[in-house]
Amino acid sequence: MKTCNCSHCPAFSRACEGCTEPCRYSECGGECAACPVRCSRRADLDAWLAAIGGLALDVPLHPQPQFRLAGYFPQLLNGLEVPSALFSAGDVAVGIAKVLTPRGRVSRRALPWRFGPYNFRTQWQISEVNRLVCIGNDQDDHLERLWTAQLAAGSRAEDIWMQVRVLGFDFATSLNFSIYLDQPRMEHLINIKRSWLTVAQIQQIGALTPLPHLQWATILDLQRQLHYTQEQGFHTLTMNLQMLKRQGWDAVSPGFPLIRAQAPDLRFLFAGVVSLKRMRVLASMFPDSSFTNTTAHYLAQRHVRLQSDGTRLIKEPVEGHPDLILAENVRHYRDFLAATNRKKPQPQSPQKPNSLQAALHEVVGALREQFGFESQAAYDAFDLLATDQAILQAFLGWLCTGELDAGFGGDFPTWPCAECVPHPTLGQLLDGGADPVDAFLHLAHLAHQVDEEIQVFVGQAGY
Repeated sequence: MKTCNCSHCPAFSRACEGCTEPCRYSECGGECAACPVRCSRRADLDAWLAAIGGLALDVPLHPQPQFRLAGYFPQLLNGLEVPSALFSAGDVAVGIAKVLTPRGRVSRRALPWRFGPYNFRTQWQISEVNRLVCIGNDQDDHLERLWTAQLAAGSRAEDIWMQVRVLGFDFATSLNFSIYLDQPRMEHLINIKRSWLTVAQIQQIGALTPLPHLQWATILDLQRQLHYTQEQGFHTLTMNLQMLKRQGWDAVSPGFPLIRAQAPDLRFLFAGVVSLKRMRVLASMFPDSSFTNTTAHYLAQRHVRLQSDGTRLIKEPVEGHPDLILAENVRHYRDFLAATNRKKPQPQSPQKPNSLQAALHEVVGALREQFGFESQAAYDAFDLLATDQAILQAFLGWLCTGELDAGFGGDFPTWPCAECVPHPTLGQLLDGGADPVDAFLHLAHLAHQVDEEIQVFVGQAGY
């Protein structure tokens, strides 16, 4: 048996009976008050939850105004030697660490001059024709201290974002608190709620347009945020994909088909994407979205120009002014995205779908054309059917052959937490008067209920 090292846990110093796993953070020395992780063992967890008003996404927000960002625009590291390149860039991004200190004050990186015009655009040589986007991605320590500064400001928390607006920014993403899959489940839920709370704080000043961050640890997290986004009238979100390891991409990419199914009109600002191969994948799935990264500016300052061979980036040392090199690097990304978006998708056989994306097209098309579903209702039905892959595949088989297995009941009866949900077969549902589509959707609805129970169980367990 494992031994728990948390002094606030009833299982401390003996076999772990009250915790699901031992405390893995040796830096806290067994004291929860010194531990940086928010988990269900914490003695001060109630105060944290009270500060954010609970875990539910229930903060009323104003609908986003209509706007469209450039397909690609650079994220600047500083304001040196690039004025004309920025003039042609349209939109320009700057990281929040260059704008605000951890105490919520204007950073000297934003206004390095001790004397002179107190104007961000003047010092960074950014034209009034450029729209400025403040990117809320940074190290966790900086964001945590900035969040603490907001709490300390109390009802004046919006003053922090007012400073961002006064500096000349037009857009600001919400703070991107990290979600690590090996962190306790409570940490995931708290960080998701805090990120959306910063959206409300940005909207309080009324002159800065927020771009909420979308991040998730489970599919349930993604589903409820997409529902909340549509309910609140948002059309453009931010996704931070600056990942050091392939495992991060593997954890995020399964959520993309769900986004396309549940919110097909949603646009994204993808931050931190450098690879052309990954850009092509994202641009194909979300053709109206935007990209920004620091790579174009970082390489320009080092006199390196971007070239490519297909989707392989080639870094070419050149002699030239950083302003001209940045303009070339930005143009290279934009040309690549323009060429990608003009390409027609490859036709896929509806009889043999080899991916969830192909299944999405076939199911939604059939529901709309053959069964009279509205577009959104068809996407919602696909989302439901995809809860259980066995049900989705059986539905696709029925669309192709017209044959039904009366004894089919899906895989969900074998899942954990399924004992309280009925397990009818297709034959029983058809005998009760349901047509095949309704029968499949009823099975999928039962699978969705089991899946929600599993998610609740995992959340209560504290993983």
